[in-house]
Amino acid sequence: MSNIFKHFYHKCFPVYISALLILSSVVLSSCYCPRDMIKNISHCAFHIHCYGDIRGVQLPNECREATNDPVTVDVTVTNAIESFDDTTDLDFLNTITSLKLSGRWQETKLNILMYTSRLQHLNLVNNGIETILDDPFYYLNHLEVLNLSYNKLKDIEDLFQFQKHPNNLRKLFLAFNAIEFVPGYAFEELSSLVELDLSHNLISDLTEEPFCNLTKLEILRLNDNKIKDLNGAVNSLQYLKHLYLRGNQIQNIDEESLKTIKHLETFDVSKNELEQVKPIMLSRHWDHFTNHSICKIILSGNLITSVPNASSIEVSSRFSRNLDKHNVHLYTELDLSLNSISNIEYNAFQSLIQLISLDLSRNKVIDFNVDGNDLANIKYLNLSNNYISRLYYGTFSSMTNLQNLDLSNNQLNFIPDMTFNSNYNFKVVNMTHNVIEKLDSIHLTFHPEGGVLDLSNNGLYKLNIPYGEGLRLITLMLHSNNISDLSLVDLSHHTELQTLDLSNNLIGELDPSCLKLPEATLVYLDLSCNKIQYIAPSTFSRLRHLKTLRLSHNYLTNFEYGTFAGLTDLLHLDLAYNRIRYLNSKYLMDLKYLHVLSVRSNDMNALDLSSWYGHRFDLRVYVDNNNLTCEWLGKVLRDFNNGYTKVKPTVLVAAGKGPHTLEGIPCIVDESEPLMDKYGHETADERLLITSQKILEAVREQNYYFRKFVSQAIHKEVDKD
Repeated sequence: MSNIFKHFYHKCFPVYISALLILSSVVLSSCYCPRDMIKNISHCAFHIHCYGDIRGVQLPNECREATNDPVTVDVTVTNAIESFDDTTDLDFLNTITSLKLSGRWQETKLNILMYTSRLQHLNLVNNGIETILDDPFYYLNHLEVLNLSYNKLKDIEDLFQFQKHPNNLRKLFLAFNAIEFVPGYAFEELSSLVELDLSHNLISDLTEEPFCNLTKLEILRLNDNKIKDLNGAVNSLQYLKHLYLRGNQIQNIDEESLKTIKHLETFDVSKNELEQVKPIMLSRHWDHFTNHSICKIILSGNLITSVPNASSIEVSSRFSRNLDKHNVHLYTELDLSLNSISNIEYNAFQSLIQLISLDLSRNKVIDFNVDGNDLANIKYLNLSNNYISRLYYGTFSSMTNLQNLDLSNNQLNFIPDMTFNSNYNFKVVNMTHNVIEKLDSIHLTFHPEGGVLDLSNNGLYKLNIPYGEGLRLITLMLHSNNISDLSLVDLSHHTELQTLDLSNNLIGELDPSCLKLPEATLVYLDLSCNKIQYIAPSTFSRLRHLKTLRLSHNYLTNFEYGTFAGLTDLLHLDLAYNRIRYLNSKYLMDLKYLHVLSVRSNDMNALDLSSWYGHRFDLRVYVDNNNLTCEWLGKVLRDFNNGYTKVKPTVLVAAGKGPHTLEGIPCIVDESEPLMDKYGHETADERLLITSQKILEAVREQNYYFRKFVSQAIHKEVDKD
């Protein structure tokens, strides 16, 4: 046997792998499907990755002959050649059930498909295909999913021809192509189609009604095209549930153009040119919906200026539905954001069935005064980025299920006492970026699991939450306001508050009398980015359960005994970006459980850690951007590495190796101090130099005594003479 033959014999000879796959030895050329890319998923289920061509692969006999187990073969071919020659194993091709071909074919006949009659899923995504010749899908009688997205197809006129009628194709994806026109008979044979994606093309005309034969279609994606009018093109789709028309040029939607609109679970006509909301857009039929269906009506990003009252026909339809003994639980989500709505009629939402989400953000709404009974089931209400200056009790009185309320970026300057008296399930209330300067009460009750109130960016300088109000408030955000006197923020009765953010205010000093905070529950307090220069002893003494205290970005220079008294549970203390040149650990002796201390960016010259030598937990001290010496750093690192202490200096971002870093921590080298290695020890050269200096000093000392001895001996001899 020649060496060449031996080479190919050993390389391509059939071998059983873990899945009992056999690599064919018929083809005397390099294998296209490497053995390590052939995976056995389960009995008679395989995943195979090939390059260029599909050659040299066979299935075990028990998976090729009659079997009670289904045979699934998933093949991916990278850099696939456009055609396959006579050496391709046709028997193996006939076993493939899922095929993905990746190549670059401007024009193709897809000849391989002639031999893949069992194919169920075909993926031809992103191959640069402009033209598909002949009828390559004709014999694919089992094909269920065909993906031709991200190509350059223009003409699909006679593309989808099949031998079997009706065929099994259920999903067809043609997104991101260059299709401008869809002929009336383009999908004539695809009567079993359930999902069709034509999004991101150049379609503008649907006058030939190309979908009329798709009687089982449930999902149709036409978003991001150039459609101006539906022209009744989808009126025959009685089972259509999801219609996506986002990003077109549609100016009008009425019942003539879209008779199936009442059947739709998802109706997305956002980013078009609609100027009116017609009642037909909001009403829904219930015969075709399953229990607990959610209808999503998305009208955002249009040119709508007004939301009119529901028509009497639609209202009566809603009430007749409520009396239906076969009533199903149907919910509605309505998105009207990013329009120019300035007027909302009182009964605008009367035709909607169990509205649970309403988004009116980024409009021009001045007054939101609607019938609260139509919003009785609402859970999410977004009114942000409008011009609302007043809230109405009648609007919110029936919203007993409301959980998320966004009123940010409006013109509110107060909250009327009775507005939210009927709401007991708030999880998040966002009132940021308004003009509220003071609040003497907050009539809000939060969800049994707790809630969040955000009042940041308001100009607020005074806040009082009396006893019995703000029940179950867990997190309060007050950052970026005008709070200078912390005593005007009274939260002492709020016994469930856990997180309080007071950052970015004007607070200058802290003392025990100004902190009117809950003692038993607060675990997180953020006072960063203020103007704090002084903290009196015992200021935090009552916050015995506090875990995190942030004091970064202030003007602190030093501390006193008792500054942090009472913080026996504190885990994290942030003192970064202050003006602390020297910090003595004796002022932090009360912090018995401290795990993390940050003193970053303080221009610190010295940090005394002697009082923490008996600390019971590992304490990370972040020392970035300071002026600490290598001598100090080396000593502390030695003590930590030798187990003498649990205090470890560190940085957020380690510096590269260099003469002025120890364990990735930058430090300042004093010329008078010995050079350290990365473990904080003197380098060998430095130790040798020191030893030499000591020897010389000893020699000089001995010489001194020797000269002194000789001098004394000479004097004695002179005296004898």
